[in-house]
Amino acid sequence: MNKIFRHFLDRSLSHVVRFNSTPQQFGESVAEHSFYVAYFTSILIYFLREAGEEVDEARALKIALLHDAEEKFSGDILTPFKHYNEDVLRAIRKVNQETISFVFEDLPPDLSAEFIALWNEDVNLTTKEAQIVKTADKVSLLAKCYEEIKIGNEFFLPIYERELGRLSALSWPWWRKIKKHILPHRRTPIPLPVDHLH
Repeated sequence: MNKIFRHFLDRSLSHVVRFNSTPQQFGESVAEHSFYVAYFTSILIYFLREAGEEVDEARALKIALLHDAEEKFSGDILTPFKHYNEDVLRAIRKVNQETISFVFEDLPPDLSAEFIALWNEDVNLTTKEAQIVKTADKVSLLAKCYEEIKIGNEFFLPIYERELGRLSALSWPWWRKIKKHILPHRRTPIPLPVDHLH
């Protein structure tokens, strides 16, 4: 089979489910998540341009689409485990570095190298574009949590509150220019719609 066509047929990321240890009503695949990260990236870039910031939108969107590509092999590794300590985090990153090339092995070498470089840019947060994607990644996480909470799933409430705090605390200069357009004006708890859960 033609290698490029084989690559097109691979839909692995649509079967990798996020939050796989948290009870949820709506399973979210890595592919779905990547769509929202790319979409939210484009919205963040709109506000950045309005604030006079220069951004390479095409580069940022590519990073957004590729940012979780390693999960084709690793699956969605739970955050508490991944960040248990520095040794665990380093080991996971080492394995990801060693396997990321397999994700793109069917592509022409120059395209594969470009995608790996963009993926590394995301991992290392070395550019404004990678930082924008990381921020969009957090917004996507909040959106997923909010959807679950609105239908009464209390399991996502602590995740929502923790991640909203982390997003608010980001200190990148470009983020400080636009976060007033993105974040809620007041940090109030989300009311749960179903009383019988208590």
